[in-house]
Amino acid sequence: MGPEKYGRVSAPLLRALAGVETGVLAGVAMFGWLALSSLFDFRSIWTAPNLLGSTLSGQATLQRGFGWATVLGLGLHLAVSGLIGMTFGLLVGNAARRLRVTLLGMLTGLVWFYFSQALFQRKLGVFVTLYSPPRTLLMAHLMYGLVLGWFPSGLRSVTRTFLGEPAAQMPETDATPGAVE
Repeated sequence: MGPEKYGRVSAPLLRALAGVETGVLAGVAMFGWLALSSLFDFRSIWTAPNLLGSTLSGQATLQRGFGWATVLGLGLHLAVSGLIGMTFGLLVGNAARRLRVTLLGMLTGLVWFYFSQALFQRKLGVFVTLYSPPRTLLMAHLMYGLVLGWFPSGLRSVTRTFLGEPAAQMPETDATPGAVE
């Protein structure tokens, strides 16, 4: 990005980028929770990604350990997490109140939980409830929503990255950003 394009990024694009970033971070936190709960149930930490990956690949759902179904599942999980985060960022906009954004994020996680239950229950049937108990999945989706509550911080970070410091904090000079004095 050259100096002539510096600071020319639209607000919706900034919100979308911040949403993708926050959504992927929330997806990583969600996977961490699912992996930890799998360890407590004496299962492989790759159980949830294997279930997701088997919806795409058609491979055995009961596969233990890391394999192609795991890679597909993690990719699907992070892609959908980023897409939901982007949608969240575009819908929330410039909301600065952290509590409101966090509650909206938790509501988003709850809606996604019920939507994904209906979608994957139809595709995988009994395997979803057998290997990913609904209470664990509900907590994982609520954790996803909590991390989505960090969206305002991510938006400030992305805005600083693409637009530089806000105009109120920069000293006024006659020089252009790329000029040498």
